[in-house]
Amino acid sequence: MNYYDQIAQGYNELHKEEQLKKINIIIKELKITNDKVLDVGCGTAFYSNLFKDYTGLDPSQGMLDQSSANVIKGEAENLPFKDNSFDTIISITAIQNFKDPIKAINEMKRVAKKKIGITILKQAKNFKLVEKELKNFNRIDQDKDIIFTIYF
Repeated sequence: MNYYDQIAQGYNELHKEEQLKKINIIIKELKITNDKVLDVGCGTAFYSNLFKDYTGLDPSQGMLDQSSANVIKGEAENLPFKDNSFDTIISITAIQNFKDPIKAINEMKRVAKKKIGITILKQAKNFKLVEKELKNFNRIDQDKDIIFTIYF
């Protein structure tokens, strides 16, 4: 059982407020309204109701079991979707946990039609690597995270 499977039942209580703050910034910055949205590393997907057409993807079955949203089990490095499948891709404070964040970013770019919003913890071990890969994205400093957004 992985770490996120173990904490799944208490995840929302621990992180809901800070995650909502970040997701609302992304919604505003990317002007997400009726977009078809993919949330990579969605966890419990507790904020899925903020989107009209939402799909979440996460490798933790324990987290997905806590969700009532449209979610599937999968990994960011191997997104099971065709090119340009979603208007907007989001990934909220998950990329630091991916096995290969650069491959995951390239997969997000592949399935996105218009926009991407990614947050990463400033203290993440791979922060500099991810920051370098996202150099063409807009950057918003937010408490413990950096939010990166881009329009194509």
